[in-house]
Amino acid sequence: MIEIGQLLRQARESKDLSLADVEAETRIRQRYLNALESGDWDELPNRVAARGFLRRYAAFLGLDADELVTQFDAQTETAAPSAEEAATAATATGSEYRPIDLDLYGATTRRPRLLRRFMGTLFVLIPIILLGYLLYAYGVPYLKGRNDGGKTLTATVQLPPEGAAPTAPIIGEIPPTFTPTATPAQENPPSPTFTPTAAATNTPTLAPSPTLTPTPSETIRLRVVVTSTAWLRIATDGQVQVEALTDPGFDQEFVAYRLLEFLTGNAGGVQLTLNGTPMPPLGEIGDIVIFNWEVQDGQVVEITPTPLPSITPTATISPTVTTPEPTQTPEGGG
Repeated sequence: MIEIGQLLRQARESKDLSLADVEAETRIRQRYLNALESGDWDELPNRVAARGFLRRYAAFLGLDADELVTQFDAQTETAAPSAEEAATAATATGSEYRPIDLDLYGATTRRPRLLRRFMGTLFVLIPIILLGYLLYAYGVPYLKGRNDGGKTLTATVQLPPEGAAPTAPIIGEIPPTFTPTATPAQENPPSPTFTPTAAATNTPTLAPSPTLTPTPSETIRLRVVVTSTAWLRIATDGQVQVEALTDPGFDQEFVAYRLLEFLTGNAGGVQLTLNGTPMPPLGEIGDIVIFNWEVQDGQVVEITPTPLPSITPTATISPTVTTPEPTQTPEGGG
């Protein structure tokens, strides 16, 4: 039997197979394979099972199974198995020679599956937890603010009593009530946020005079068109814009917010348009003209219109000398 075992081991090792590999293919347990290779018959269930294991093992390794079984019978001097041994072999074969139960969901595969389940559950729970936190942190205060929105500060405007100057609107959660009376003295004191100023000095018969809010200050817009060579000096709000001799074709608009100063040495060669309104002729050729416009109470006012006519030479009157003629006095006598 030692020769059979050596032959089996050499054939297995030549194929680079381990006992675990042979067990996976033949479904024969490793301890029985080891017993066949070492000749340890006591480890085998019985002779019938041993012959079956040997035949299958030899066929798997590509050896002549019938020859090895015949050699095995010759060496062990065994006869045909009796009915009792056959029944025992069948029982042993059913219990010892069976497919290996592979745990497809064993520890090696169960752990990755559990890990994937855990990670999937975690990925689902994280957005839910984050969404719940955001709703609690921002949604609840927002909803509370909307519910309390009707109780926020409200502005109410009430007409002042007759003869009283209008005051600023009263801002509060509950608008105070004010009842104007005809007498200067008031029975009910006004709210601390509302103080009528002229109720004690004006008579009840006076109608309230509305306070007019002045319009925003206007700007001064002056368009200058030169038709004949002229010397110009233009300043806006204290800043000199032009101070030079200009040629015909000069056309420019100047804007000032407080004061605009204009001077020309040739009134007849300049045309002006003030805030979109053309101005009448400034003067004759060679006239010196000065204009100053200023914004006062939202209106453009001319403060120093000073037309200066050119000086024309006058004829020089030379005195005339009259020489009196002598008169003759008649001599007296005859």
